Amino acid sequence: AQPVAGSQALGTPGAALQLPGPAAPVRIEAGVLNMQANLTSGVVQFASQVVSLMADRSVRSVTRVREPLVAGLVRASLLGTEDAFADLLGEVRLARISLAALADIYIPLAARRMGDAWLADEMSWLDVSIGVGRMQSLLRELGSAWAADRSGDIADGVVLMIIPDYEQHTLGPMIATSQMRRYGISVCVRIAPSFAELRQLVATRQFDGIMISVASQEKLQSVAKTVHFLKSITSAPVVVGGAVLERVNDADLSTGADLCSNDMGVALEAIGLKFDAFCVLRRA
Repeated sequence: AQPVAGSQALGTPGAALQLPGPAAPVRIEAGVLNMQANLTSGVVQFASQVVSLMADRSVRSVTRVREPLVAGLVRASLLGTEDAFADLLGEVRLARISLAALADIYIPLAARRMGDAWLADEMSWLDVSIGVGRMQSLLRELGSAWAADRSGDIADGVVLMIIPDYEQHTLGPMIATSQMRRYGISVCVRIAPSFAELRQLVATRQFDGIMISVASQEKLQSVAKTVHFLKSITSAPVVVGGAVLERVNDADLSTGADLCSNDMGVALEAIGLKFDAFCVLRRA
């Protein structure tokens, strides 16, 4: 087991909470996936079962990550079979975690493990894409139950989340977006919006802040142009986050953003919205 520490936010497959240390490689049986895989296979039924399970009993605080649950989530997301999701449900039952912990801690960590396995040539890009796709489906299914998991820390506000074009995966921004919505923040998500679309959005909606999730360093130049344009049409603070911050130290200078951070609490504070970044840990 690994200790849970810190807080992180915008758009990496480790979004929402800082997860310590290098991830262990994941090994999955070869040949079990194909191009026709159904990304929602088993996901809907599992989500329904886990929501019912968590509604029927209290949850325990999470102070350490349960590795069997991470491994079960990776396996179920890759295989998509009823048996794999049944095994995962058993691990969830043993862990007694909340929906928030599943979404904000375990899904990001499982996605990171798959990414690390791909980098180590232990998993194909197709397998990773299918696995992350199933996690995105699971995240959407769980979202309908999150309103019942809110604490009293609801912060009204409106945020625009921008995802640049040609990003490989959107799981990270989805996690950050869902987390904000769970705390009462209205989030408008746009993927690769044009300047004309951004101008219309800003003219018709009153955004408290704008977040841009960036994964690759190659996107920073185009993101800088977007930030410059946004600052010419709105006074709303612009925050840049994502996996790119793990590789670039001066993203705020290169993009012109008001803040570059992967800490959700810091990001929301910068745009004037109250948010307790550790309430997930207290409720998880």
